[in-house]
Amino acid sequence: MKTTYQDSRSDRLSFKHKSFSILTLLLLLTPFPLVAVGQDSVASPATISVRVMDPQAAALAKAEVTLYTRDNHIRIKCLTDRAGNCRFEQLAPGEYLIEAEATGFARAPTQIARIEKNAGASLDISLPLAGVSEQVVVTAQGTAQPVDEVSKAVSVVDSREIDERDESSVTDVLRTVPGLRVQQLGGPGRLVSIKARGLRNQDTAVLIDGLRFRDATTGDATSFLGDFLVTNLDRVEVLRGSGSSLYGTNAIGGVVNIVTDEGGGPTHGNILLEGGGLGLFRGRAQVAGGNSRFLYSAGATHLNVAHGIDGDDAARNTSGKGRVTLRLTPTTTLSGRVYAGTSFVQLNSSPSVIGTFPASTIVNAVPLPLAELRRYEMGVPLGQLNLDGATFIPDANDPDASAASRFFNGAVTFTQRPVEDFGYTISYQGLATRRSNSNGQGGVGFQPFGGSDRTLDDGRIHTVNAQVDFRLGKYNFVNAGYEFENVGFANQSFSGNPADNFSTDVSERTNTFFVQDQLRFLDDRLQISAAFRAQFFSLNTPKFTPTVGAPYAGIAFESPGTSYTGDGSIAYLLRGTDTKLRAHVGNGYRAPSLFERFGTSFFGGFFAPLGDPRLRPERSIAFDAGIDQSFGDNRVRLSATYFYTRLQEVIGFDFSGKINPQTDPFGRFFGYLNTGGGLARGLELSATLSPSRTLNMFTSYTYTNSDQRTPQVGGSGVISSLVVPAHQFSAVATQRLGRRVFLNFDLTATSDYLAPVFPNVYRFKNLIKADLGGSYELPLTDRRRLRLFGYLDNLFNRENFESGFQTPGRTARAGASFSF
Repeated sequence: MKTTYQDSRSDRLSFKHKSFSILTLLLLLTPFPLVAVGQDSVASPATISVRVMDPQAAALAKAEVTLYTRDNHIRIKCLTDRAGNCRFEQLAPGEYLIEAEATGFARAPTQIARIEKNAGASLDISLPLAGVSEQVVVTAQGTAQPVDEVSKAVSVVDSREIDERDESSVTDVLRTVPGLRVQQLGGPGRLVSIKARGLRNQDTAVLIDGLRFRDATTGDATSFLGDFLVTNLDRVEVLRGSGSSLYGTNAIGGVVNIVTDEGGGPTHGNILLEGGGLGLFRGRAQVAGGNSRFLYSAGATHLNVAHGIDGDDAARNTSGKGRVTLRLTPTTTLSGRVYAGTSFVQLNSSPSVIGTFPASTIVNAVPLPLAELRRYEMGVPLGQLNLDGATFIPDANDPDASAASRFFNGAVTFTQRPVEDFGYTISYQGLATRRSNSNGQGGVGFQPFGGSDRTLDDGRIHTVNAQVDFRLGKYNFVNAGYEFENVGFANQSFSGNPADNFSTDVSERTNTFFVQDQLRFLDDRLQISAAFRAQFFSLNTPKFTPTVGAPYAGIAFESPGTSYTGDGSIAYLLRGTDTKLRAHVGNGYRAPSLFERFGTSFFGGFFAPLGDPRLRPERSIAFDAGIDQSFGDNRVRLSATYFYTRLQEVIGFDFSGKINPQTDPFGRFFGYLNTGGGLARGLELSATLSPSRTLNMFTSYTYTNSDQRTPQVGGSGVISSLVVPAHQFSAVATQRLGRRVFLNFDLTATSDYLAPVFPNVYRFKNLIKADLGGSYELPLTDRRRLRLFGYLDNLFNRENFESGFQTPGRTARAGASFSF
């Protein structure tokens, strides 16, 4: 077993060194391509000049202007000078999207500029005093699109709103997005999950700059969602609905794309320090800058929670992210991105049942009073506690249970467009992850026998992607490509009894082909897109330690089932009334995780296989249709979407006897198998309002009716999807008082919901959480300013339990931010 661990670690370190070497070489070679850029710029000095003004045509200094190429491979920012001008140079012929924004003004509608060879273009952009901000979207089709062209349901939370709400984690940013149910099991650092449109945790794909991020062991990103701090972040985009044809596995219910700040403009940055309740300290530093040829950004964040909810729930998290973009010529770009993080959190015991209830009964959740919980943690028997009608014990303190994780994610992308109508992109992404869980004999409830238990899960994913894009005429844009992925994980388990130690090392390879066609007609009022994707799987023979009695030995593995997905969307814009009608249909899939294929348990010197290498990918079909309507000179925008998703076939864990050890080729009594899925349908409503220059508001409501074909808790008879409330509501309001004072209020609320507390299903009361904050900004110089802020979280001190885990009550925090 020791040898297996060293090999796994060696592979991981080797991957890190390779990724580091690639990025180091990228930086070392920086001076050389710039010579070529200078030579090429003489032959093709195409530029776009932008002048930004207020409604009275007065120049706006320090306005931020962003330029996108249609294929989204180039994104450049610049700041206007005192005359309101900025200039984008060294541009290739083609079509560009341009957006502008400035403090105290609404973002202007996206402008489309086209330049020819050896020519240029000039734009005057007037920023309205008030209005609903419009933003370029890159996740709906994988290409840059103005809001009017988007034919799918997409939500965007930009860096300005994230700063106004002073959110520290990406998952907190997502709580107000319609259709998403974000759940955290306890305080800071605890496990976070995202359920999109009434589906499961694993049905949401997570991307970093358009590239998949997932845990090789579990197959999705849930294990690491709580580690994603707000670090060097430009915005978060959420595609609600099927996205597998574009982004592959897990994109059944939705896609979350975390977009890194591209950099650009004069060197600028920010330093933030914050402290507060629960023993909280947060520090963040960011810097960015560049010119038309070289862009860079970097940031680091450290979060430390010394005490947590019960005084023994410490959590620490440190992450860093950096990005470099080199425009070698006007038509050639090389970029690199690094994202890494490490975290530690003290854990509690899982909630448990008080009393005996029939399995078919839905139990009303009544928590054990806090004073009695503390006595229980001190060892007082349950029979001597004053239950006061309690039906469950919340997560009790476990002094020696903890979890630690770390990840390293590196990507390199090369893009070239030899001619205006044809381009290609080659990218490599490497991802190394580690999760460690430890638990000793301390604490109440079930604890390890004979010592402490510790598990290590190391994941490794290498992805190479090559794609081309080309235009067929004026209105037809096609992109197609090939993707190779190698996925592997090594699991090690250490027990108090050394005879129960074991390890697993498994891997698979996949080959994927994809194509997408986007069409624009009727002066861009009609948008149509169609996409197709096929993924083929190839398994390697797993390795187990000890080798004696190892499962899956001597079995020839056939290629598992292939995944085929298709996707289509359409949108029509009625410009006279600012009405957009849209519809989207597609099927999704989730590839079986390596644990579902080869998972095992080991006890007393014997393996018990749980996985099935023959598992077919999960399949779904989804449809949504909606309308987006603007009113009042774009000061009000309403949106309504109906959605329907059917899980045609899923992977479940069965111990009801469906698996017969006499006929199962692996001799299993229980384990993973393909089974029937479920159905989710509902309605998403949202309103974005900007009634005045100083007030912005957003509110949303989601109704979800989600059911499973078979109960998620055996014997309960409950087919309603667990942890998914029927009704969800969110609201965000931001008010500026004068030029220096800023107030923010946000609210999230749900109806009652069902959740498991083994072995029963419980009904937990509705969740309500409101946060109130304010800040004062003090200008120091023309480019430097100091912001002092304070926030009250859970303003109403609401007692909320997430599936039996207690969440923080009212807490306060305050800090300062220095920008330059």
